[in-house]
This record gives sequence, C-alpha cells and structure tokens, in this order.
Amino acid sequence: MKQKTCRVIINADDFGQTESCTKAIYEAFESDLITDTTMVANGDAMELAFALASQMQGRVGVHLNLTEGTALTPEIQQNPKFVSHGRFTDYFKGRGTYFLHLSKKDRQDLYTELTAQVDRLMDEGIEISHVDSHHHIHCNWMLAPIIFRVCREHSIYRIRCHKNVAGRFRLWNGLYARLYRFRLRWSGFRFPDHFESIRMYEKPLAGISEMMVHPDYNPDGLLIDRQKKEHLPDGQIIAQGQDLESLVRKHSGNAQKIKYDLL
Repeated sequence: MKQKTCRVIINADDFGQTESCTKAIYEAFESDLITDTTMVANGDAMELAFALASQMQGRVGVHLNLTEGTALTPEIQQNPKFVSHGRFTDYFKGRGTYFLHLSKKDRQDLYTELTAQVDRLMDEGIEISHVDSHHHIHCNWMLAPIIFRVCREHSIYRIRCHKNVAGRFRLWNGLYARLYRFRLRWSGFRFPDHFESIRMYEKPLAGISEMMVHPDYNPDGLLIDRQKKEHLPDGQIIAQGQDLESLVRKHSGNAQKIKYDLL
C-alpha cells in the first residue's frame, strides 16, 4: 500500500480579536509561516481584519465564538445561560457541557447568533474557506448540530476535527475524537487527518496535519506563538510565547504546506 505523504495546514486562530494579534497573523501570512487563518466576528480589531483579509482571500475561515467578547444578537443577549451584561459567559468553555441538554429556545438563540457571526464576515466580502472555533466549541456534542446547520446553509463544508495527536487526555482524545470524526464524515464535512497545537507535534504525520498557532507580539516586538496573556493593572495585555518562525521550522519540517480549501 502506498504510504501517505506528509502535508501540513498551519492555521492561525483569532484573526480580528485584537489589533496586536491581527497584525501578527498578517505578518505571519506574508512571511509564509502560516497557510490560513480563522476570523472572529466580534473582535476588537474587526475593521483592520476586514482590510487585511482582502489580501488573503481563500485563506480566511470563520472562528465561531460563544465564550469571549460581545454577543452580536439581541436574542442571545437575553439568555443568561450564555450571556451576562452583553458578554459571553463561560458556559461553553471546557468539556463539562458537551452532553448537557439544550432547550428549544437555547438552540434557536445559538443558531441565530452563529448565523449572524458567519453573515457578518460574508457581508464584508470574506469568502469563508473553513470553520473552527474559540475554545473548540464546535466539538461540543450538543452544539455541533447547530453549527453543522449554519455551515450547510452557508455552503461551508470544511471544518477542524477534534484534537487527536497528543495531550493529557489520551483516552478522551482517542475515543471522542474518533466518534466526532465519524460524525463529521457522516454529516458530509471534510477535515484534516490530524489536529493539535503546533507544539504538540514531534514531526508531521502521514496524511494532512493541521497545526494550530496563535501569532502575536511579545513586549520586545518579536513575532511569537502566544501561549498565554498577562493582564496588567493598567489594562495592558502582555503576550508570552515562543518564537513563531522557530516553532514552524521545527515542527512542520520539510512537509508540504497546503491551504485549507485543498481538503
């Protein structure tokens, strides 16, 4: 049997979230360190992101967000489970709600909000190539059908799979990732063979590996893969992480880089 070649997608999450990370993502794209990016619809740097995205057509997906920032629609703003004082709660952070029931009203509120997020990007001329999400909410078992519906209605059929390379939750990643991949395939979506943060790859794997990065600038202006943010008393946010170029060179090796819409 012919062995699969190693190909990589390097996707930068959070485009449009802040001015710093948006500029960093664009620099990473121009420097050929990333192949694609995914854009939030409720970030603090949306106008900058829309302007830069015009130079990245075909490489911009949507980064669905129900865990941080301001909600777009009045329906979900009035749902205290998901929004408090206009901003998203922590309801969908983590795996604790993966199998919790959502009422009919909950599902409608979520559908309306997620549709508005996709529409905001499309209304600005973004040709959405693929879907992923903030804090991986698209992997939530109860939320997934709503996201799949929104994707189909907007003719988006490429989506990030569940983490399945390495990590602390090996049993979870092994079992749930397989089940979620089956659900994606059964629902008609295309996805990479592997997905994880770039730091979790020892080397590119056979097939297509998606490597997630979060480009930003550290206090010295170095382009980094952000690992955490430090919030200072004066309101400033300091990004910390490793040099992005070195990480990409180390973990992607000589594997062929492809863009998401080639899936």
